[in-house]
Amino acid sequence: MSTKKNSRTILSANIHVYGGCNYRCNHCFATDLSNKYIPPTSWIPILKYLKLQGITKINIAGGEPTIYPDLLELCRIIKSMGFTVSIVSNGSILTEDIIAELSKYVSWIGLSVDSPDDSDEILIGRHADSINHIENIINVADIAHRHGIKVKLNITVVRHSWCKNFKDLIGKVNPERIKAFRALTLKNANDDRPDTWSITNEEYRTFVNTHKNIENMVFEDNEDMQGTYLMFDPLGRWMVNKGGVKRCLPFEKLVHDGFDSEVDVDRYYGRNAVYNWGN
Repeated sequence: MSTKKNSRTILSANIHVYGGCNYRCNHCFATDLSNKYIPPTSWIPILKYLKLQGITKINIAGGEPTIYPDLLELCRIIKSMGFTVSIVSNGSILTEDIIAELSKYVSWIGLSVDSPDDSDEILIGRHADSINHIENIINVADIAHRHGIKVKLNITVVRHSWCKNFKDLIGKVNPERIKAFRALTLKNANDDRPDTWSITNEEYRTFVNTHKNIENMVFEDNEDMQGTYLMFDPLGRWMVNKGGVKRCLPFEKLVHDGFDSEVDVDRYYGRNAVYNWGN
C-alpha cells in the first residue's frame, strides 16, 4: 500500500452506483457506464478503505442513482460508517415519500440542470415524458428542505445555456451550494457522439462574469474537473479522467498506488471541493 505524498488528503469520493438513466442528456459522460451493478455489501470493503484514508463524504451518483434498486440500504450502510451521505440526481423519481425515507441517512441532494428554460432542457435531452424538469427541480428542492436535507444545484454550462441568466432559478431552488461545470468532452465517454454541447473559453468567462457575485456558487472549468475527483464505477472499479481520457482501473491498483497517483490533491482543494458539508 502506498504512503501519502501530500500533507493534505482527499476528503470526498463519488461512487457511481448505476449506469442507467431515464434521461438522455447529449453531453453526459456517464452513458458508457455499465448497467450492471454490485449490491450494497460489495461496497463495504471499498468504503472501509476510504474511511481509513480520511474520506468523510460519499457522493452517490450515476447514471441516475435513484434507479439503483438498493439505494436506501446503501445510504444506511454509508451513514452507519460515519460518512456524510450525498446524492446527485435529475430529481425525476424523487417523490415526497422517497425523500422522507432518504432523509434518515442523506444530508445533501444535488439536483442537475443545464438551463433555466425547459425548452433548452428538452433539446439537450434532460427530460422524460410528462416531466417539466425545471418545475420539478424547484418542487424537489422544496421537499428536500422541508425534510431537513440540504440542496446543491449542479449547473452544466452548455451551448444552449452559457448566455442564460440562472439567478431567478437559483432564487426559487434556494440551494445551500451551487456548482457550475463547463460541459466536458472525455475520450472513452462522450467523444463518439456529435458535439452539441462544448463552448468557447470566452463563452464560459461570460457565464462566470454573469454569476460570479452569487453567494455559495463555485465554478469548474474543464481543467478543474480532470484529475481532481476520486471516483468509482458501478462495478466498484477506480474511475479516473486524467488527461481528458476516462479509464476504469482495478480497486487494487488504487490501494497499491494511492489516490495521488491519478488525483491531484492540490488541484482538488483548488477547485473548492472541500466545504462545510457536516456529518
